[in-house]
Amino acid sequence: MQKPKWLAAYALGVLTLVSFFNYMDRMVLAVLLEPMRKELHLSDAQLGLLTGFAFALLYALLGIPLARLADRSSRVKLLAACLGLWSLMTATTGIARSFAQLFLARMGVGIGEAGCVPAAHSLIGDYFPAERRAMGVSTFQAGALAGVSAGLIIAGVLAERFGWRNALVVVGLSGLPLGLLVLLTFREPARHGHDHTLAPETAFTAIVGLLRRRALLNLIIGISIGGFGNYGINQWLPSFYVRSFGISLSRVGLLAGMAAGIGGVLGVLCGGFAAMKLIPRDKRWELWLPAIVYCAAAPAYVISFLSHSLEVAVGINIIATFLVASGGGVALSSLQSFAEPHRRALVISLTLFLSSLIGLGLGPLLVGILSDRLKPVLGLQSLRYALVCSTISLLWAGVHFYLSARTANRERI
Repeated sequence: MQKPKWLAAYALGVLTLVSFFNYMDRMVLAVLLEPMRKELHLSDAQLGLLTGFAFALLYALLGIPLARLADRSSRVKLLAACLGLWSLMTATTGIARSFAQLFLARMGVGIGEAGCVPAAHSLIGDYFPAERRAMGVSTFQAGALAGVSAGLIIAGVLAERFGWRNALVVVGLSGLPLGLLVLLTFREPARHGHDHTLAPETAFTAIVGLLRRRALLNLIIGISIGGFGNYGINQWLPSFYVRSFGISLSRVGLLAGMAAGIGGVLGVLCGGFAAMKLIPRDKRWELWLPAIVYCAAAPAYVISFLSHSLEVAVGINIIATFLVASGGGVALSSLQSFAEPHRRALVISLTLFLSSLIGLGLGPLLVGILSDRLKPVLGLQSLRYALVCSTISLLWAGVHFYLSARTANRERI
């Protein structure tokens, strides 16, 4: 039975709001790093741990079991519970008094957010047909980038007026009403194409079966390595503006938020629209498109980071963010082209596991370590060149997207 169009539209709207709060709470720390560093006397390596590994550790480890739970039980209830948990833990970060307490609070945020994306992508897959799935996932990703944008802007303004701690408390608690909305108004759809006669399989068996597909393996590697550059850049971008151009927290929140809001949201929506037009001509466009735009984004980011003009740096950064975002949603949606319906949440979770450890866990950390190593020679400009080095990962990711396309036609489900 076909679902009413309004029901799918409402579902996507709610999921996009969830994505908004998911990424707002995940990235809000980025604009607050400088006041945190000064108050608690933290190094760049410690800041890299907080923004990366502290969050990514349990986010990655719990992603697969929570995805299996999403594949076998109510995705709506799981989503609501996870939203409530990460919102409370974001608020808890604002009352932490030491590096250890900050680390534990960020781990709590990671636990909550681990169950969000696999369940949401699985729901989108059941609310939308295959030919519209890329647009649905891209809209969901647009909510994420809007959340990053709003989070950076709101946190910058709140931190400048009321302090970084109050900013975290306000941002965290604001997500709780949405959790109730999800629980009380969202419907659990039937799972399309699920064969109930299939014998239950272990997570290990399912993962082995998925990774035997070379197109899927290269796709997951490309997303993970691309995440290394994306997360490293996004988490350190506000600090780069503060150190290199000496601007205020409210202004840096606005500028970093503009990059995510203008470049990111427009990019992910344009990428989804382009995919909707190109994929019917040749299904490999779901992989060619990310390969092209990731490779184009790398030199754009380099120009942005090496510029000594704030206006040029921000303008080019918006273009680079647009390029990466236009391929990111398409790449994520293409995962479902290589996984059976009963493995859909699992393949999303597996990808998030690897991209979290490689991208979110190591990206900000290694940028911070490299910045510390370069600081004796370059001073406050060390972060500029550490970020330049991180752009190599975008070119590397593009190569894997291209390799995925080479075997995609014979391995697509």
